[in-house]
Amino acid sequence: MLQNYFKIAVRSIWKHWLFSVINIFGLASGLMVCFLAIAHIKGALDYDNFHPNRSRIYRIVTDIVTKENNKAAFATSPLPLAESLKRDYEFVENSARVVRTYGQVEGNGKQLDFLTFAVDGSFFGLFGYPVASGQIPGEGGTAVISEKTAEKLFGKKNPIGQVLTQEGIGSSVITGVMKNTNVRSHLLYDILFILPKEKISRFAGGKDWQEFSTGYTYVLLKPKISASQLEQVLSAISRRENAKIQLENIKEYSFRAQSLASISPSTEELTNGTYEPPLSGLMAEMGVGLVTLLMAAFNYINLTLARSMSRAREVGIRKTSGALRWQILGQFVAESVILSLLALALAYVMLELVTPMAFVQQWLIGGVVWDLKLWAAFVCFSVVAGLLAGLIPARVLSKFQPAEVLRSQNGLKVIRGISLRKTLIVVQFSISMIAMIALVTMMRQQQYMATGEYGFRSKNVLNIPLGNIPYERLAGEITNLAGVEHVSGISEPFGHHGSTERIKLKRDDSDPVMAFTFDIAPDFIKTLNLSLVSGKDLPKGTASADLILINEEAVRKFNLGGSGDAVGKALWLNDSTEVQIAGVVKDFRFTSFNWKIMPLILRQQTGGVRYMQVAVADGSETTVQAEVKNAWTKLKPYESYEGKWFDDFLYERHAHMEDIRFMALLLGISFSIACLGLLGMVTYSTQTRIKEVGIRKVMGAEVAQIIWLLSRDFVKLLTIAAAIALPLGYMAGYAFLISFAYHVSIGFETLGLCFGVLLVLGGLIISTRTYKAATDNPVKALGNE
Repeated sequence: MLQNYFKIAVRSIWKHWLFSVINIFGLASGLMVCFLAIAHIKGALDYDNFHPNRSRIYRIVTDIVTKENNKAAFATSPLPLAESLKRDYEFVENSARVVRTYGQVEGNGKQLDFLTFAVDGSFFGLFGYPVASGQIPGEGGTAVISEKTAEKLFGKKNPIGQVLTQEGIGSSVITGVMKNTNVRSHLLYDILFILPKEKISRFAGGKDWQEFSTGYTYVLLKPKISASQLEQVLSAISRRENAKIQLENIKEYSFRAQSLASISPSTEELTNGTYEPPLSGLMAEMGVGLVTLLMAAFNYINLTLARSMSRAREVGIRKTSGALRWQILGQFVAESVILSLLALALAYVMLELVTPMAFVQQWLIGGVVWDLKLWAAFVCFSVVAGLLAGLIPARVLSKFQPAEVLRSQNGLKVIRGISLRKTLIVVQFSISMIAMIALVTMMRQQQYMATGEYGFRSKNVLNIPLGNIPYERLAGEITNLAGVEHVSGISEPFGHHGSTERIKLKRDDSDPVMAFTFDIAPDFIKTLNLSLVSGKDLPKGTASADLILINEEAVRKFNLGGSGDAVGKALWLNDSTEVQIAGVVKDFRFTSFNWKIMPLILRQQTGGVRYMQVAVADGSETTVQAEVKNAWTKLKPYESYEGKWFDDFLYERHAHMEDIRFMALLLGISFSIACLGLLGMVTYSTQTRIKEVGIRKVMGAEVAQIIWLLSRDFVKLLTIAAAIALPLGYMAGYAFLISFAYHVSIGFETLGLCFGVLLVLGGLIISTRTYKAATDNPVKALGNE
């Protein structure tokens, strides 16, 4: 019987090859997106599975209750907790603390930003990160780095034995380099500084039991010790420390153990969380895949029901010959499963094509182990998808009564005469158009941020990372080059988030204002064409040491009156340095477009300058770039030159082209499925009306009249889909834009474009098929029974 089902299914698929291709492509596209989501989910479940003692490692989480009875959970805990657990309880085999550190790391004459942590020496007794070279450090004052970090700092030089320095950490000798593996971990790092116990205990209030937001605590239990024993101890410690608690806004806190295996995916939102993917994000990804697959299933249902009358006659004849309903049901389900298996093969090919994409590697499948379990999940998912897609048409067609279907020409109807297949077409194009409006909005916003007007000069300005080259030395080599208009520098290029400091009008003020501060070099205002609205530019030399420039927003935040009134007034930086306002610059967008314009302070200190900025005259770009590179190479012959035009820097930072390409791929799949479904429906509709078209042509109907007759119902469906999608798409786009302080608008340029694309695609599909039917020879149509 199964063999007969297979033979009939193959013959049916081959006979209606166009509909089969449409169904296979649609199902394969949906399966491919679902496979990416499934692989990501598997990767999330595999986090930290490479540690030898994974089942015995726990992270201590802190739950707090505020005096307003609000609850929150922190992934961090007090630093003394780790020592207390290891010292006082025999069932704890080991413990370690992990503290996030900040600030640039200096090594090999370079100053760069890295993801850094300070850890106990016992850290490597808990975790099993693989070593590429060197050895695991056993004492404080040492560090381990990743292979990528070693390459950035030392190039091909052996980093073992080299010294790294970070503010607050001091000097650390590199003893080991960790492998760049694809294994996934909730703890990501570039550099781990190993500190002595005494030093890490003093780190950021580390001796204070009431400071629970500084570092992470991990414990390794002895074999055969249950988590309940640890929980009992944590409850006792919580009660003991709550009796001493004297925090201003905290009523009480408690500790609980979180097993390493349960950290990823994250099922709750933890303050100071690490790098594990949230469960909600994984479900959203799976939702996108299921919606895509659902659209493909719509096509299958739609096309199968569209051919309902021809299949209904088949059902009638088979029932008349004695076939039972479950046998007919099995036949149609078998066809669906065979199609899904063919779609699985095509989905594999499509998966191989999208796997190299940077977005896919970084955010979805990087580090995922493609083992037999994952492939088995893909196959099972494909079969289940085929069964579910074929179940509805199979049930509908298998319950037709022979007498009714052999004499009746009525189609399938649902609520109040609305055709089910027409409803599915509307749903498909509505989903596709909503996605298109959202994607176009994202693309326009990112293009706006990449090429928008920031208020400072970015065209023909070179950004050159200095490394350990003194600013004055490189500036002396470049200033007099032909084509160079101005030379200056800054601690961090505009368009980035920058760093903030607490600023006060008076040293003893209790309410400081957070302001963005940048160290700059002389001629900065001229180099970036900034506008002074009052006061004067900073003078060159030591006379500028205690002078600053602020923006108009800082004048408002500090309540300094007008811009002219602010000149000459004093401010305190971080409670330690008094400076005087020399001038006020016109407001401009110096950070990301996510934020409104914030208070800005520019202080002339070449010691803090990390990037040189060179303003170049029009027409001299190529020459100056080459000469600047030569000057750099003379000073640093063994380092690569990384100078970049400022407008290119802004474009690369904000365009996110890899993300856009992947989203465009999803949109293309969505529209392809919808358009192929429409093509199949129009093709079938014209085929079933061939005799009608022939009669109308014989009676004198024109080609245009016949085209409109055949296509008007489909045009109505596209119009209905647009009417549904336009407001929903606007809401989806606005939900994305609301997080930006400065953003594009969603108007006719977006909605009109998307509506036009919908009409053009739909119109081409409808018109090409209906024109062919309208221009065919009516004699052939009338002679074909």
